[in-house]
Amino acid sequence: MWNVTTFICILIGASIPFGLIDGSLATGLVGATTSLGLLASLTAIRPGELSFLKSVAGPAIAAALVPMLWIVLQMLPLPALANPVWKFAGETLGVSQTGSITIDTGASLGALLVWLSFLSVMITAVAIAIDARRADRVARSVAATAAVAGLILLSNSDPLKTWLGAASAARDETANGFLLIVLTGVPFSLARALDGGGGHGDNRTQARLAQLRRLFATSALLCAICACWYGRRGAAIALAAGIALVLMTFAARKLHLHRWSSAAAAAAIALIALATAVANRHPDVPLAIAFADAPAELVQSTHNLLADLPALGSGAGTTAMLASTYMDWQGATTRPVVATSAAALIAQFGSAMFWTLLAVTVAGIAAFTVGARNRGRDWSYSAAAAAVLLTLALAVFTLPELPALPGVIVLGAVIGTGLAQRISRPRLQAG
Repeated sequence: MWNVTTFICILIGASIPFGLIDGSLATGLVGATTSLGLLASLTAIRPGELSFLKSVAGPAIAAALVPMLWIVLQMLPLPALANPVWKFAGETLGVSQTGSITIDTGASLGALLVWLSFLSVMITAVAIAIDARRADRVARSVAATAAVAGLILLSNSDPLKTWLGAASAARDETANGFLLIVLTGVPFSLARALDGGGGHGDNRTQARLAQLRRLFATSALLCAICACWYGRRGAAIALAAGIALVLMTFAARKLHLHRWSSAAAAAAIALIALATAVANRHPDVPLAIAFADAPAELVQSTHNLLADLPALGSGAGTTAMLASTYMDWQGATTRPVVATSAAALIAQFGSAMFWTLLAVTVAGIAAFTVGARNRGRDWSYSAAAAAVLLTLALAVFTLPELPALPGVIVLGAVIGTGLAQRISRPRLQAG
């Protein structure tokens, strides 16, 4: 299992080079390497660990299969559900077109491969992180990768430009992808720093543990600064929520607060934040773009795009193909963007599937938070997973569409370690 642990750590670090390679080539490389990692982890796992993996990861895997099946359904030739664009194309060309829900089958196939890569990394991380010492090695790889991604963001930032402030200035797509890694790394590194940085019977001295805590804290601070510098207010809002959840979990454990007291405090803070957000929302637009930190022109053109799309979505690649028609005011850009990631996901999956995924995410946040309250010294993994999900759930409403590929490996590793450490093995076996 040590070789598998090394492999996943290298794979996490490789999320930086993968983000610098051409999109289609990087997608193929990620899919191939994550499949090898999954095969290696399932081959090397012990029988007792395999049964534990099924117990803790089964529901999460089942939930994650739903979007995958929906992407497959979108690619199938279903004339009754086909996107209207196929009918128009058939009439224009004078031929019969057997259309599908998606308007770009190739892009949907790429999205399917990215989602399968996320599942592979998540399952591999669960198999590795069942052992706390191996989980600690993965945690250090995640923190280091997030710090490097933060430095890349810092090097690509321009303090004279605002976030999508100039219509002709589009952010670098590669750096946008690294923003997802940085948003993931902040609450994860912070939770590990508060948890003590590790130490599981491996003869570490107190000085070594203190050094690890400082390294995790430094990674969290660096990533937070870089994300707020690059992502502006939208990233700051999302990060504030994730950091607050980690700190509340830590305080509740230290003060031995009853879970209902913690829930009441969290609900009060959430209501205050919601009231503040509602007071600053864009008027007369859907919820998916109401909190965008973007110019009014971008919000309105995104609203027009969503209003013209079918309820079932138009598959992956929708914004790349259609956004230029609605966003022509942005000028000659390599890839026109929409106001929020939520709008991009609704365009791809449809509103019903998007809100279903959001509800599943909220349920995951609650499950991980409860797991963090019930755990011992390894509470940070579950707390970090909950905080990361909360951060990303808010980021999709405040940040524009972000390329998913660079962050897939890191996000899968974080969620996987959270699942593996949410419930202790002795307690589960006793139950």
